[in-house]
Amino acid sequence: MARLSQKEMTRLQGAMAIASFAAGVAIACACLFLVPPPGEISNSAISIVSELLVLAGAILGVKTSYDAKFVRIDAELRKKADKPEIE
Repeated sequence: MARLSQKEMTRLQGAMAIASFAAGVAIACACLFLVPPPGEISNSAISIVSELLVLAGAILGVKTSYDAKFVRIDAELRKKADKPEIE
């Protein structure tokens, strides 16, 4: 199995977040308009929607936070590696 580059991995995670959000909205709409009694959402549907939305937020939030910290640490390490050591 080929390894994905960092850019491809970020795109894949973003796509997963968008897909899970869309699935959450679709479930909510289906429960609101198609499941009897119309206009009432059952507790299980609300639970599924909230779990999907939390998943989407977690993927986007954790990934963004991780990438920002990684870039900062990488820049610091490169800066230290390029600087000659003074004794």
